[in-house]
Amino acid sequence: MLKAAIVGCGKIAEAHAEVITNITGAVLAATCDREILMARQLAERYGARNFYNDLSLMLAEVKPDVVHITTPPQSHYEIARVCLESGCNIFVEKPFTVNTTEAEQLIALAISRKLKITVGTDEQFSPVAMEMRKLVANGWLGGHAVHLDVYYCYDLGDERYARVFIKDKSHWLRSLPGQLIQNIMLHAIIKVAEFLEGNHISIFARGFTSDFINKIGETHLKDELRAIIIDEKQT
Repeated sequence: MLKAAIVGCGKIAEAHAEVITNITGAVLAATCDREILMARQLAERYGARNFYNDLSLMLAEVKPDVVHITTPPQSHYEIARVCLESGCNIFVEKPFTVNTTEAEQLIALAISRKLKITVGTDEQFSPVAMEMRKLVANGWLGGHAVHLDVYYCYDLGDERYARVFIKDKSHWLRSLPGQLIQNIMLHAIIKVAEFLEGNHISIFARGFTSDFINKIGETHLKDELRAIIIDEKQT
């Protein structure tokens, strides 16, 4: 039986808990959140026997095989490091870490401990993505791809959603180096990353604050990014 635990019991943790409880041979063994009531409610609704507000205690008592880290990204590095040093494989929500240095250190630690580490890029495994991958591999395009185009977005047309982080000046999105865009751009990048070739890759990017966000009182956050990635054979 694969024992899984979740650290960070907010909105995205719901999706992780649902998937874990529907995998044959897996069990949600514990939940953890610095707010104990959040850990308790998730545990009760998804059948976990244990809930904690102390990560080290959870790791020591439950000894999970894998820990899903679904906290705000600023805490990913430290939580992941503690879990790896405790001998746990880890599944980290995107953004994986705040910067490249943290990511490289975690990967090196996982390799040294012979543990598995991954980031939540479920867009790679959607029916559409898997079918596209198969078509490209079978030569459906007639040859090597010269250009791929991809987009990914949140629907900010609903002001109730947008105002959550616009009104809250202390929202964790604001302290990310890439702000709102850093939180979602991996979903777009990952769709083309597997097709990039060569060691020389150029990236040209520009961020914008949309008219919609301006109209509801935000001038600092950038909510749109346009980028072109060029490798040795394609764009």
